[in-house]
Amino acid sequence: MKTLLQLLWEPTLQTIWMVGVSALLSGVGGLVLGVLLVTTSRDQVLSAPWLYRTLNTITNIGRSVPFIILMVAIIPLTRWLVGTAIGTTAAMVPLVIGAIPYVGRLVEGALREVDSGVIEAVLTMGATPWQTIRKAYLPEAVPALIRAMTVVTITLVSYSAMAGAIGGGGLGDLAIRYGYQGFRPDVMISTVVVLVVFIQVIQFLGDALARHYQRTEQTLPEVGRLQKTLWKWLAVPLLAGIAVLFFFHHRGETRTKPLRVGVNPIPHGEILESVLPLLKKQGVEVQVVYFSDYVQPNLALVSGDLDANYFQHVPFMENFNRAHGSTVISVGKVHIEPLGIYAGTAKSIRTIPDGAVVAIPNDPANSGRALLLLQGVGLIRLRTGTAVGATEQDIQENPKHLRIRELEAAQLPRSLPDVAIAVINMNYALAAKLDPRKDALELESSDSPYANVLSTMPAKANDARVIALLRALQSPEAKEFILAKYKGAVLPAFP
Repeated sequence: MKTLLQLLWEPTLQTIWMVGVSALLSGVGGLVLGVLLVTTSRDQVLSAPWLYRTLNTITNIGRSVPFIILMVAIIPLTRWLVGTAIGTTAAMVPLVIGAIPYVGRLVEGALREVDSGVIEAVLTMGATPWQTIRKAYLPEAVPALIRAMTVVTITLVSYSAMAGAIGGGGLGDLAIRYGYQGFRPDVMISTVVVLVVFIQVIQFLGDALARHYQRTEQTLPEVGRLQKTLWKWLAVPLLAGIAVLFFFHHRGETRTKPLRVGVNPIPHGEILESVLPLLKKQGVEVQVVYFSDYVQPNLALVSGDLDANYFQHVPFMENFNRAHGSTVISVGKVHIEPLGIYAGTAKSIRTIPDGAVVAIPNDPANSGRALLLLQGVGLIRLRTGTAVGATEQDIQENPKHLRIRELEAAQLPRSLPDVAIAVINMNYALAAKLDPRKDALELESSDSPYANVLSTMPAKANDARVIALLRALQSPEAKEFILAKYKGAVLPAFP
């Protein structure tokens, strides 16, 4: 198991990289937008009311879209720009696009606070619009612009926490995946401490710079020097950032990519990590991409951002294919995770009170699977018998008037204090330090058809690397690891 320092090191670098580049690029884009919002409004130096109205509307729309929705909505653009929709670099695209309207409004506010007398004086001396912007607006607003970018940078730190939805990594993803879902308070607390220090440093530097360049008669030369420095050097990192994006966009054409495999952390990620040395001996390089949900790994596989994934069973995969018109296929079984009923406020099946709340997974395949398990212990009866696709509407008899609540699978262990019982996926039960052999009131039988499989697309089914990966996951070494690590809570699904 990785030490706490090892867990923190890479996500910290990922966060610095994401936030730094995104702040730079969005700062440039937002500065241009803010200047145009001020100078193109009525009676200003570049007065163009039609352009102002257009930019104002676009800015308002851009600020109205929640970041998590924006991140998913612009996946095709992200893929076109950087060649992939997953990973740290991919996360920068929505970060920049989402931040530009925000920066633009802050810049607009800073520039509108500039004394109108200063602008009129510059115009009276015959300055051109460009000279007015460069000699009056920007120098007068330097401290306010620095404070604005300090706020933006801190906001980007918060936005970066959502990067885990597209496998972007970072400290936020670490806190959610290892800390919250992995029930590691030490990771959660350490991540918060690092983020607090990170934000304090940003705020301190921003405040110090703003105070240093506060426009007074004494500091005017320094402001001028700062302005010249910014104009001289800002283009260099901007062009470098664009070059980085296009490098990642075209890198697939210049070198062989590793086999990209999407997994949930426990137990899939642990099992996969255990066989990486076997694959390395065969010359197969694997890039493990962690996801904290059950949707993105298949979407990334279908889009081509992943070569394979390992997190699901066949009924879930088939349900996804029907819903999305896709053709994800299984190339082989790896392990079985029996679904279990765990005690919440009720300590046994027999003592569940009338009208009790029962929590089950909210994804269609596992919710039907959970209902079948509840039927198996006599709590409900389904009109569909033992059909896999059962829903709550298929409950024909509910003698205890149970109230079924569908929750995100990762949330189920934490729901136990609030429900009578919960039907929990084995991977999240293990993450919550629940021992299925001791803590489960009931487990699925050992002949469960819900074996977790290695999945890919038909075009990749004969890829030698995918075949090598399957053989490694079905190797004696993998079997030994599963049996020793999980002690019967997870079982190999291969001979």
